[in-house]
Amino acid sequence: MDKNNFAIFGFVIVGILALVILQNSQLTGEASRNFQTTIELDPDEYLFRIGERKIIDDAAIMLVRIADSDEVIIDIGGVRKSVNKYGIRIINGVQIESISVSENSAILKVLNLEKKQTTCVDSDSGDIYLKGRCDDRFYPNGVDDFCDFDTLKEYNCGYDQYVDEVHCLKHVVECSDGCSTGACTVK
Repeated sequence: MDKNNFAIFGFVIVGILALVILQNSQLTGEASRNFQTTIELDPDEYLFRIGERKIIDDAAIMLVRIADSDEVIIDIGGVRKSVNKYGIRIINGVQIESISVSENSAILKVLNLEKKQTTCVDSDSGDIYLKGRCDDRFYPNGVDDFCDFDTLKEYNCGYDQYVDEVHCLKHVVECSDGCSTGACTVK
């Protein structure tokens, strides 16, 4: 191997090593601060950072800190309570559900239960032989009755003592002659 080929061979080896090292290195410094990710949140879900206060449906909510086992400490109107990872808790009339927790932020689903809407509409009035749609504050775009094999999942308006209001409740109905397109079939 002559000197030129040896030099080219050396540059190729150094280039390959540099590429391997760069691919396996972690982002540091300014590059890691400029790296951003996008999170799509479902309705009523909010990203909270520690110390950040948000006003949601007239309720002042703040993520105080992240405790052990990914438990979040929440302050709502001066009342501080913990919510377990993937848990649900009602604090001062606000239902908090822990969706995801990181070291300095959390995604929480927030429903202000004291902001009551009295409207609940069921298009089929609970008739299991008609496909209906139920609308309320939990399902603002409506939720349709649907079939799960021969079982009908029928949504209609009913009183829920847990939240002390009338809203869409799901009822499971075994259809004796089968279920099709969101309604029990008739023979």
